[in-house]
Amino acid sequence: MVLGALTVAGAEMNAPAHCWLPIADPVILAVADGLGGHAAGEIASEHAVHRMAESGPQLTGPEAVDLLLKHIDEEIKEHAGLHAEFSGMGTTVAGMLLTVDGNYWFNVGDSRTYRLQDSRLIQLSEDDSPALPPSEDGRPVTTNFITQSLGGSGNTAMVPHVGEDPAPGPGAWLMCSDGLSDLVTLEEMEQIIAESSSDDAAVYNLWKAAMDASGRDNISIMLVRRG
Repeated sequence: MVLGALTVAGAEMNAPAHCWLPIADPVILAVADGLGGHAAGEIASEHAVHRMAESGPQLTGPEAVDLLLKHIDEEIKEHAGLHAEFSGMGTTVAGMLLTVDGNYWFNVGDSRTYRLQDSRLIQLSEDDSPALPPSEDGRPVTTNFITQSLGGSGNTAMVPHVGEDPAPGPGAWLMCSDGLSDLVTLEEMEQIIAESSSDDAAVYNLWKAAMDASGRDNISIMLVRRG
């Protein structure tokens, strides 16, 4: 995870951290979910969040975010090319850039960014995964296949999804890896957030719901509010 100039690796979701960040300079906030085996995925995701943290204050808008993500993609692929054991390493990413002038979302892969509007979650990010038919029981339909990531295998050019949140100024956003969104329905996430006594409690309760639903994948969750 990246929170402005701060990075967090191996965080325990059962003990959420709470941070306050000023927005005098641009602030970038994101979750990353590594791919390509534990060691390789961890290196890829840590590289991505460290690069975003160090570059965040210079990011003026969506074009700068797009360029940064393309640079990170090239750097991860270059590292994998130099180390055979890390072939195919990559990471998904989803987050927000908050500036004095606007709020911008971005993602690559199947990690997600939602805007929290009243008690509803509205997905802003675009999943880089194939469309699947709905399930009969209403549970999320999941796949381990994604069409692109930062780094990863394949020679197709990586194209980040970057856009401006149509609701400017104050707002709230949820960012998460597919370890949450694959196991907990949108309606369940909305209900958990609405019924939680605080943002810290909401993050914990979302993590607990994913764990109760098998917790079979990495679970990264960030709940952000801009006042």
